[in-house]
Amino acid sequence: MVKVELVKQKGYNFLWIDEYLWMWDIPRERRIQKQLADEAYGDVLVAGYGLGIIQECLLQNPKVTSVTTVEKLKEVLELVKSEYGKLHGSVELADFYKYNTTTQFDCVIGDIWDDIDSSNLNVYKKFKAKAKTLLKPNGNVLGWGADYFEFLIKQEK
Repeated sequence: MVKVELVKQKGYNFLWIDEYLWMWDIPRERRIQKQLADEAYGDVLVAGYGLGIIQECLLQNPKVTSVTTVEKLKEVLELVKSEYGKLHGSVELADFYKYNTTTQFDCVIGDIWDDIDSSNLNVYKKFKAKAKTLLKPNGNVLGWGADYFEFLIKQEK
């Protein structure tokens, strides 16, 4: 059974999943998530709900027409809903890698690796490959730290 908890410290929320600090709601994180959301447009699919920061930012972006999130842990959704009062956008309980839909998206956003670090390059590659199957023609894959992972991919060639 997964352990999901929200720890408050100095007025900020920190999301822990199985004793691992997964996400935090601090000003720097909000700036980073807003920058990523500002790149998005059209119908957007987000892999992982986290604390809902990117979803909130996406809904404020006038270029975005819809936001759908795939989250595999119902415990995360329950915790966030109880803390913040609601979930942002449409949310489907499913594993992103097993997610099947006939809907195609303009952008797929990922933040489902635990750190921007070369040890997570294969996780990023797996995410990107799955994301491409869910895109409309000329769609865009976006992700936290994607520039770094793309740099590493170029270095492999």
